[in-house]
Amino acid sequence: MHAIWLLFDQNDKKYLSEIISELSKKYESPIFTPHVTIYGLTNVEIKTLEKIVSDSIYEIPSFYIEKDTISFSDHFWKTLFVDFRPNSSMLKINNNLTKNLSKFNEYTFSPHTSLIYKNMIQTEKQELIKNISIKKSFKITSIGIQEFSEQIENWKIVQEYPLIS
Repeated sequence: MHAIWLLFDQNDKKYLSEIISELSKKYESPIFTPHVTIYGLTNVEIKTLEKIVSDSIYEIPSFYIEKDTISFSDHFWKTLFVDFRPNSSMLKINNNLTKNLSKFNEYTFSPHTSLIYKNMIQTEKQELIKNISIKKSFKITSIGIQEFSEQIENWKIVQEYPLIS
């Protein structure tokens, strides 16, 4: 199983990784690479997936995404997360992926980046939101194919494609 991720430039990756690491230490949760899932889990042969992903970003330059809100949910994969405003670049990539991957599985795109994966009570999450500050804009410079595992620490990016700089 694989997911397709939008990946941040080095500065924004470092910025978000520090937040994830701090939360991980405080709440004893797994550390993971900051990302925005542009297309969720799909069970497609890697060679086919590589072509689909590569084609989906053809002539798309790197771009900025803007923070909308910081939210939480009862869903483990969205314990605490930053919602992003959809923009034309991310929607174009998602539409390109959907055209080629929806025959394998459906995915509802909800642009966000998680900050922690942990089962927490609602009051803890509410307290976290009150005490966390996140900058407004982030740069996306590549797209990656992530090999999924139930163990978050075993996640790995198996292929990465840079966007036009």
